[in-house]
Amino acid sequence: MTETATIEDLARAADDAGASLVDEVNNLADRLTPRRMVDEALTVVKARGSDLARDAGNVVKAHPVATGAAVAAIGLALYAGNRISKAEIDLGHDLDDYSDYEDSALTAAATDGDVGDEARALVQDNPVIAILAGIAAGAALALLFPTSTAEKRSLGALARRVTSR
Repeated sequence: MTETATIEDLARAADDAGASLVDEVNNLADRLTPRRMVDEALTVVKARGSDLARDAGNVVKAHPVATGAAVAAIGLALYAGNRISKAEIDLGHDLDDYSDYEDSALTAAATDGDVGDEARALVQDNPVIAILAGIAAGAALALLFPTSTAEKRSLGALARRVTSR
């Protein structure tokens, strides 16, 4: 036997469906409140951020020289970018006076008897270049001298690890 639904049954089903829809919309509105979304986002960031920090620490422990070099390169890039952003170029009325660098200090240092003061001024005006020149001079001097037994003892494992890659 088949039962036919009465109008009252259909109205009750429609009311139940409407109430269910209203509950779903209220739940969705509650889940999409800015406060709740921010709280959920912070929870996810905290959980994943600690994993990311742990992984970064492991990478730094595994590759300290490469990490140090990367940090130094980023620092130098930021420093150079800051210096470049503050640079001013005065071209005057034509391009004959234009120069990418200030060479008057070099000329004065070469012709003056007081080279120490000029060298100090150059280092103060261009610290990045001074650092790079110091690293290059140190590397050149290191190539001139043979490796000592103390260096082999203390840095031998690191040197083998760096040169094997």
